[in-house]
Amino acid sequence: MSEIPVPFAALVFDVGGVLVGHDNEFLYCRLAEACPAADAIDAIRRQARDPRYERGELPIAHFHERLRQELGYSRPFPEFVADWCCHFTVDHAMFDLLARLALETRVLLFSNTNREHWDHLLVETAGRLGGFERYLSHEIGAAKPALEAYRLVAARAGIDPARSLFIDDKPGNVNAARAAGFQAHVFTDRATLERRLARDLAPRAASPP
Repeated sequence: MSEIPVPFAALVFDVGGVLVGHDNEFLYCRLAEACPAADAIDAIRRQARDPRYERGELPIAHFHERLRQELGYSRPFPEFVADWCCHFTVDHAMFDLLARLALETRVLLFSNTNREHWDHLLVETAGRLGGFERYLSHEIGAAKPALEAYRLVAARAGIDPARSLFIDDKPGNVNAARAAGFQAHVFTDRATLERRLARDLAPRAASPP
């Protein structure tokens, strides 16, 4: 679609899994390569999912040190950061879509992330990611799918959830958004999202002035 008029006051996009692909197993394997411990990959899976990193309660340097002490991870912090960010793939077509949508309505980003991942993606997207209004879990101190996180974003952004569409690839996050009063869409691919937006526009276009 070249133009997509949007019937929402705001569109709230997740980043990972929507705008940027991420292969977490590839990440875990890369980190495990530098660990002599036989069970390293299982421990890495558990430790990397600690929600305190996403909420900004613990720095990623803490994770690096834990890997060093508990699993024998051998690489210094700058190399660890490169490993930590090795699993991303930018979907440039989705960024093009957001740029078009931003001409019609307000576009926001709401992401569970940490500072190292965010800073890396700013570079990988040549700054395009930083051009959008954003609410990042490690900065706001709350993460999806906690209802308080959605309410906090709505309050800080000054948006009405009932007039906003939340887009995320994780059904659990989408269900939580609905519980917080948002309209919501489980993202599977760009074409399906575009059809959703066009379909939601149809009743408005058909109604009398």
